[in-house]
Amino acid sequence: MAAPLTPEEKKQRRLLSTVITLNVMTVVLLLGGFALGVSAMMTKLNPKPEARDEHALPGPSLEIYNQIYNLGEPNRYMKMTMELELSTEGQDEEGMLSFQEEVRKREPQIRDLIIGEISGKTYREVSTRAGKEQLKEELRLKINSILSRGELREVLFTHFAVQ
Repeated sequence: MAAPLTPEEKKQRRLLSTVITLNVMTVVLLLGGFALGVSAMMTKLNPKPEARDEHALPGPSLEIYNQIYNLGEPNRYMKMTMELELSTEGQDEEGMLSFQEEVRKREPQIRDLIIGEISGKTYREVSTRAGKEQLKEELRLKINSILSRGELREVLFTHFAVQ
């Protein structure tokens, strides 16, 4: 049987236990601080890219419904419905209404511009995904060039068929 501990030995064991507990707590705190520092550094070095309004609510739009266009080669046609989404960022209520009115008044010009742009395209240019994206961007830029009170955010094809 083991001999009972003397008061001096009890005191030493308690001191040893306290020192070990403090050391473990110090190591845990240091590791936690290190993990937070690494996380903060990684966030700074690799910031999340800001989304380009991909999840923003759509703005007001103008629909060009079920229009048939001649492509720039014989016997090739495109039937398309598109939404022209207007950007309302930085505009107050009055500015937004006046921009929508401008777009409504310029609708014949916009339609003419679209016809002119599409009539220069070939079947090959508009039948691929990349071709459609390029057409959207070209239309957006050309339409924006005639607008004075705002701009189109995006051109969306809601129906698209070529033959």
